Amino acid sequence: MIKNALITGATSGIGAAFARQLGEKGYNLYITGRRREIIEKLAQEIREKHNVAVEVIIADFTNESEIDCLLEKITSVDIEFLVNNVGFGHEKKFLDDSYENQRKMIEAHIESFCKITHLVAGKMKKTKKGQIINVSSLAAFTPAAFNHLYSSTKSFIITFSEALYIELYPLGINVQVLCPGFTKSDFHRSLKIQEKTFENRGLIRWMTSEEVVRLSLNSVDKRGGIFIPGWSNKILYTIIKALPRKLYYVMARYMKM
Repeated sequence: MIKNALITGATSGIGAAFARQLGEKGYNLYITGRRREIIEKLAQEIREKHNVAVEVIIADFTNESEIDCLLEKITSVDIEFLVNNVGFGHEKKFLDDSYENQRKMIEAHIESFCKITHLVAGKMKKTKKGQIINVSSLAAFTPAAFNHLYSSTKSFIITFSEALYIELYPLGINVQVLCPGFTKSDFHRSLKIQEKTFENRGLIRWMTSEEVVRLSLNSVDKRGGIFIPGWSNKILYTIIKALPRKLYYVMARYMKM
């Protein structure tokens, strides 16, 4: 039986790890990204290693017309597994940047994310089968003065995914919202975080993208809703939730990326 998976933001990091591991599980893949040379190389690697079909769709998730083209390409495809992984950060604070530049994050993390989920989850609801993993972040629970829209939009993804899980679980469709913490990937490198920063200190324990994805896929069949990979991240989440909000606000003023 042919199984199809759609993975957005699959060029590198967590998205690429999902592509490799779902390919290993026998899924034919539809993968999206912006850097053609890199993602085409990934696609060829997966085809040769796992003997599955891989279609690359180049799409900028801040561009509405490109998302509409993506939706048109997959509208007739039965997607059994959806991974919404598109995400990026800003180097500049909200008020230190143009609104147009900041708005792109809303377009990618909310507008495009919702469009794709509405199409794919709607079809899953009719067939009563499928799995969805929406990638959020531990940062969604930790608003700070350097990542206004990142933490805010990732928080939206959590609430939205939990609501979708509540609706779809009785139909046999599981929805997981994955909230990784410190993960070695191009995401942090794009924010000019140096390699020496990837050091374990106390509860800050860096994970690889492969570890995060393996734990996520091992869990998705067992439970939906929020999934936080790694014991240290679970402890950090518990501490964050237990802190009095006023105390957290004081601490957050001194946080640095």
